[in-house]
Amino acid sequence: MISQFDLNSIKIIDERWREAEKKNALFIDEMDTERVLAGFRITVGIKTDAKPYGGWENSLIAGHAIGHYFSALAMRIASANDEKSIEKAKIIIEGLKECQKQIGSGFLSASTVQDENNPYIQFDILEGKADGNQWVPWYALHKVLNGLLDLWIIARIEDAKEVTTALANWVSKRVLSWNEETRKKVLSVEYGGMNDTLYQLYIHTGKEEYLKAAVVFDEPDLYERLLGFVNRMKGVHANATIPKILGYLTGALAFEKAGEIKETTKNLEYAKRINIAKRFWDAVIANQTYATGGIGDMEHFFADGLFDGSRTQCNAESCCCYNMMKLSSLLFRMTGDVKYLEYTEATLWNARLGSIGPNGGYTYFNPMGTGYYRLYSPEKPKDNPFWCCVGTGMEDFASFADKIYFLDKKTVLITQWISSDLVLGGTRYEFRVNFEEGRVSLKTDANTEILTIKLRIPKWIKNRDSILPDNEDYLEISLKRNAEFRLDFEMEITLLSLTDEKSVKGFSYGPFVLCIPLGDEKWGITENAGIDVEAPAWKVVFDESYKGSITYAKTTRNVLDNEYLMLPEGENPESFSKNFKNYIHKEKDGIILTGLANSKFEEINLPLIPYYQTGNLRYGIYWYLKER
Repeated sequence: MISQFDLNSIKIIDERWREAEKKNALFIDEMDTERVLAGFRITVGIKTDAKPYGGWENSLIAGHAIGHYFSALAMRIASANDEKSIEKAKIIIEGLKECQKQIGSGFLSASTVQDENNPYIQFDILEGKADGNQWVPWYALHKVLNGLLDLWIIARIEDAKEVTTALANWVSKRVLSWNEETRKKVLSVEYGGMNDTLYQLYIHTGKEEYLKAAVVFDEPDLYERLLGFVNRMKGVHANATIPKILGYLTGALAFEKAGEIKETTKNLEYAKRINIAKRFWDAVIANQTYATGGIGDMEHFFADGLFDGSRTQCNAESCCCYNMMKLSSLLFRMTGDVKYLEYTEATLWNARLGSIGPNGGYTYFNPMGTGYYRLYSPEKPKDNPFWCCVGTGMEDFASFADKIYFLDKKTVLITQWISSDLVLGGTRYEFRVNFEEGRVSLKTDANTEILTIKLRIPKWIKNRDSILPDNEDYLEISLKRNAEFRLDFEMEITLLSLTDEKSVKGFSYGPFVLCIPLGDEKWGITENAGIDVEAPAWKVVFDESYKGSITYAKTTRNVLDNEYLMLPEGENPESFSKNFKNYIHKEKDGIILTGLANSKFEEINLPLIPYYQTGNLRYGIYWYLKER
């Protein structure tokens, strides 16, 4: 199986990603340990003067973003060996140990207290044993458990194993007490990736209870139904479903490890799980995923291939990209298929790099509707609503470096074109990409025999055929000490299409999805799109605007006249698709789309800029092309 490198072996050099890393680190560093621990302490009756953070972290789902913070903190420790972060992590683990001692079990929760005599009440309500309110208690608990696992395994914080396994023991004992009726009740409510984390715990500990508890959260019949026929995913909550598949796939590794299972059974179980995950991934990519890597609308999957019909201000919940990249990474490691790397590449450079604000903060939705813009959460924890996407944002921008390099036996695979250094056994490999000049290079100071290195050559490279033989994905590189490998490349401008509307087109340049910038008129006027979640109210395209309403879990859209671009004389959408490069020019100031007219038949030249650069601007990726 292909393996990942530890974060401490990779240093980011690319300025765009370094800036994102820095903004994220500032947010993580500003998290106050007393406020982080406050909810957990209140739950078990330990006095504290600190107040929990606000928004979702002061509600029945509290602890979910804190769990992601634990993971992000672990990754920051692993990558930067930051002393302040290490000290914070130690304080947090000690505080949680105190909470577990106070309650007399391994249970941990930061959610709003409904009953001082019953800290487990949300779980009891979900099982039908009590009355009251519950949100998604197993979802929140999963984030805490997974964050603790990361503090143990990734950051190697002392006593983190003790706290993690104590909570896992509570989880396993409760889960293994369910009858089938209770199991169905619990699994009808979003539970994150409980199976994923429990399978990981089994892999790390070999404790059979964790394996058995993980299986309880598997829903193979559901997965088969989702893939059974056309539009089966329509209306299904995307971010609740993707981690279920990820967990089921992780189970393949757990069953591979389980020595007591007969070889034939083990192989069948492994094959079944990887087959489900591959089919699910293929279906999501083909039917639900925009060019940016963003998925769905208003948190849900839409009808198969209904891309244009689902473009609103509420597309592409950031959490979905977080989970799909995790699924893609594991599928790549298990299969070696580069299509999983290609999804990750598109998502990193577009959906993810665009999801952190110019001054910090994170997006929830990432609109595909022309004329909208991305809204970012506040830049500081004290002002933050702590949506789920704030949590996954903290984690993704602390961990993206582990998606650049992989190790396949004794071969180093460079899979993402992000300038960085890889350090192996004291030897530094310097990988540099200059997109502006079209040059990639690799050099090392190695004075001993080095490993084989293979560089993935992306399909967006115009001169790819002159670099690689047919049907190859990697270029093998031989390096000598102080010698530099260099490769010149040209980036291809490609046309983006949507399967449900042939007249809709967009453009990309190399890995970058391009947009027409549309200014900042009517900025900051929002509509409620969920609990503490807002989305832009106004669509503005040139001099035309429209204010719409938002209904949760329902696509509501409107198309303006200005979203139609008039084609050059003699062109129709089909011919333009063949000739579009005649109308795109690279100039000193950037890329310009020429030869088209607006809805008033006025000739216009339109700048095209990368999607990730539109943080303070409205934008349009997709446009309707119309004959004159």
